[in-house]
Amino acid sequence: MKCPKCNSELEILNINDLTVQYCKDCGGMWIKYATLKKMGEMLELKSELINPAEMENINVKEAPRTCPSCTKTMDKVYFNGIIVDKCSACNSTWFDNGELSKYFKLFMKNTPEITDNKTFITKYCIHKTNKDLKQEFQELEIQSKEHEIPAFSINGFVILGILLLVILAALPLCLIAPFIVPFLVPVVVFMAKGFKILKPQEALALTIFGNYVGTLRGAGFHWVNPFAMSVTPMTTISLKAMTLDNGKQKINDELGNPIEVGIIVIWEVADTAKAIFNVDDYKTFISAQSDSALRNIVRMYPYDAPEESGKSSLRGDSAEISAKLKAEIQRNVRVAGINVVDAKITHLAYAPEIAIAMLQRQQAAAVIDAKKAIVEGAVGMVEMALNRLSANNIVQLDELEKAKMVNNLLVTLCSNKEAQPVIKNNLH
Repeated sequence: MKCPKCNSELEILNINDLTVQYCKDCGGMWIKYATLKKMGEMLELKSELINPAEMENINVKEAPRTCPSCTKTMDKVYFNGIIVDKCSACNSTWFDNGELSKYFKLFMKNTPEITDNKTFITKYCIHKTNKDLKQEFQELEIQSKEHEIPAFSINGFVILGILLLVILAALPLCLIAPFIVPFLVPVVVFMAKGFKILKPQEALALTIFGNYVGTLRGAGFHWVNPFAMSVTPMTTISLKAMTLDNGKQKINDELGNPIEVGIIVIWEVADTAKAIFNVDDYKTFISAQSDSALRNIVRMYPYDAPEESGKSSLRGDSAEISAKLKAEIQRNVRVAGINVVDAKITHLAYAPEIAIAMLQRQQAAAVIDAKKAIVEGAVGMVEMALNRLSANNIVQLDELEKAKMVNNLLVTLCSNKEAQPVIKNNLH
């Protein structure tokens, strides 16, 4: 197989019971997800690995690379500050030298040193005994998080009809034996506690004696176990798409210039159990994580960059920035069961303290570009004039006269004011 970066022949590298495809020239590695999971078993992880091959693609200016296994064009994905190449067909990922440690940095309990790929595997991916693995799996099981499950419910109208029939049937008995009424009323009231009404795009997380038993979804009239209590008794959990706007923030870009940035995030609750039980307040959580992701993304790009430089910028590559911003926020709020629909920059400007200086800088750059275009055009016109005069034998000029003519034409063409010609008729 060929290296997708430098086209060198890949070598099979065996380190600590791990087998990867390695390029000795650039240090990159071609790793299947099964091998990544095996590495995770050798490391002390604080959360489950995310498969880059399953992440959303982004558009960048970097040239696409070819999969060394199936020769298909690989996609780019943004992950934790790096852009890696993935092949969804092979379920494999290409890590440039140094990107492997940045990938695992998010999941490891102890922050690893940012180093080359080979050193990372040698230093951190140490084979563990079965006893160690068993203990680690027990710890992960103890620290497991809640996941949404459907709650058992019955159509409320069916139970209501049954209750009415029971009451009608019990009325004659109550007339004969009135002492039954104090026992019958509490039973009816208790059964009525199980009735729940939900509107469209609403849900209820239910618990029985503190244990989560499921989430009730679907608009309508429901009946659940009367012992079941809503975690949010005064309100329901909204499943609608919601908009987050944290206002403008002052952040330094890649060059250290303070800029004002504002974003909106469209999000929705995908897993109610995670949203309720894994974090204290999921709305505050996504707000804080959005701010953190915005700062992390903005500091990686300059506010503006010349088009000929080929470098991405906040102003010129809004689609790329939005894709990375969405991926970063989604990664941060995954534990809270939140799905990020979209994230876009709504406001982008230099901070007031440097806005005037930056405006002058932009104006100066625009003037320089305009002057450059004028000079290039003027030189071309002078060259054309001299060639036409010489080719048509209109006038023969020596070098001194050509120099004077070039000087006059350049001054005339490049001047900011219109030329004021002086006509000489040699009359005395």
